[in-house]
Amino acid sequence: MMQVKTLKKLSIASLSILSCNLVANYTVIGESSRINESSNISEPNLSPSLNEQQLIAQSVRRLNFSWRVAPGEQAAIGTEILIRGGTDTIGNILRSGQDIYVVKVRLFNTGNVPLRIHPQNIKVFYGNRFSRSISVIPVTDNRFLQPDILKTNHYIDKPVIFTAPIGLKLPRDIRMGYADNSIRVTY
Repeated sequence: MMQVKTLKKLSIASLSILSCNLVANYTVIGESSRINESSNISEPNLSPSLNEQQLIAQSVRRLNFSWRVAPGEQAAIGTEILIRGGTDTIGNILRSGQDIYVVKVRLFNTGNVPLRIHPQNIKVFYGNRFSRSISVIPVTDNRFLQPDILKTNHYIDKPVIFTAPIGLKLPRDIRMGYADNSIRVTY
């Protein structure tokens, strides 16, 4: 007695670049069956394999970016970090007509490959029609966003610091984004 079964879907996923679906046919032969020269039983049949370019094309580098005003205690910690950097730094910021702002960002990897993220890729837009932009200030304190590799379906939710003109009302007066041409960013 011969049975032929079809495996509906076989998914192969890898964190690097491999993500594909294969359909396989296989043959199951009962113990009482005998294979002979005239048998029409064929070898397992897999769909054509994907070449490296097709596999790379299927990798999706996608990031969802969102932000909100940071709680007061995080703003105080951010200011404290800048003060520890030297009173000259804070004095220069205040003399320049700038103020220190702390916001909390969330970076969520919605793609199918890990992403290398960098705080300096976060841009802040303000001014007339949001025509001026600045990057956030890198802070070497693990309570704030650090360069990292973000796994698929994971997120990082950390504060960042930036300086902008005194008197901006958050969130009304600014827009923020993530600038990396190799990643498709959604908001």
